[in-house]
Amino acid sequence: MLAPPMQIALAVLRYFPHGGVQRDLVATANELRGRGHGVRIVCHTWHGERRDLDVVVLPVAGGSNHARAARFAAALASHLAARPADVVVGFDKLPGLDVCYCADPSFVTRTAHRPWPYRLLPRHRTFRALEAAVFTPRSPTRVLLLAERQRRDYQRVWGTPDERLVVLPPGVAADRRRDADAAALRGRVRRELGVADDQLLLLALAANLQLKGCDRTLRAIAALPAALRARVRFVAVGEAAPAALPRLAQKVGVGAQTTFAPGRDDVPALLQAADLLVHPARYDTTGTVLLEALVAGLPVLCSDACGFAPLVRDAGAGRVLDEPFAQPALDAALRELLLADRTALQQRALAWAADRELHGLHERVADEIELTAAARSTAR
Repeated sequence: MLAPPMQIALAVLRYFPHGGVQRDLVATANELRGRGHGVRIVCHTWHGERRDLDVVVLPVAGGSNHARAARFAAALASHLAARPADVVVGFDKLPGLDVCYCADPSFVTRTAHRPWPYRLLPRHRTFRALEAAVFTPRSPTRVLLLAERQRRDYQRVWGTPDERLVVLPPGVAADRRRDADAAALRGRVRRELGVADDQLLLLALAANLQLKGCDRTLRAIAALPAALRARVRFVAVGEAAPAALPRLAQKVGVGAQTTFAPGRDDVPALLQAADLLVHPARYDTTGTVLLEALVAGLPVLCSDACGFAPLVRDAGAGRVLDEPFAQPALDAALRELLLADRTALQQRALAWAADRELHGLHERVADEIELTAAARSTAR
């Protein structure tokens, strides 16, 4: 769509190179710039290259996430007062937004099981207030959600009007699709990792390996029959793994065949190198990595706690574990998939992906930002 050039501020608390929201932030910035808009990114922490992006870092003090979030919200308001923008888009929940790209579950819902004194703590009060600034009925913020379950949860807590909520279609980077280079990519990465042709490479891709069930995967590998377990290599790629995960790998006897690696840019090659994506997440709003695996032709084993788990079922390209999670179910499913005809699962994934348009997410986000700006301009 065409819109007059605008100055657009994209706000995020923290940028690091391999986070899903952070990738969406940069892709949206590039899409908006391609449409002729001026775009700046405002954050309190930036890790990684800035390339040619206009990045404004507002350092804030604080010994906790909630303290830094509250102080960043105040610093952002002061920044925008001095340097206004036509549209302010948050990739975290913050006050004063025109549009919020919300990839997170409701904080209020996620912490509802905590004992009531938790609600009196500064952490709860701060994050609840930030969520309220976006979702209460009196807020003007237009919210872009990634899954229908988010709509249900947020409306149950806040009563947000339907007309302010947009559920975006599933989206994945086009370079994740399997192409003519697949065999070469597979060979290169397996050689790099020291994985033999007759070994089975299990892959985990997640910014937060603990939240996405890496410990569950380690226990499932340890539970495999000895001959099958000996053929398995497990590579977990993400931000710095908590020390408890390598310790657990050693404790259950799979440390020698497990590699923890920092986030990396060659995700298409990793997807081609692997034999199975294992993602038994405790919670994942969408689980974009599931979609990335399907379009790459990689079979998937995941939990039903992932928003995109129904797509895995629809594709017939793996297994989805019922909730509530049970470790024996994961153990059995992993064993079955490693013994299954994975070529057939791969073909199902590729056939499913071939029939779907899955690459317009960031264009749609840019459309929604422009539509919101046009509506605000008309209202004024």
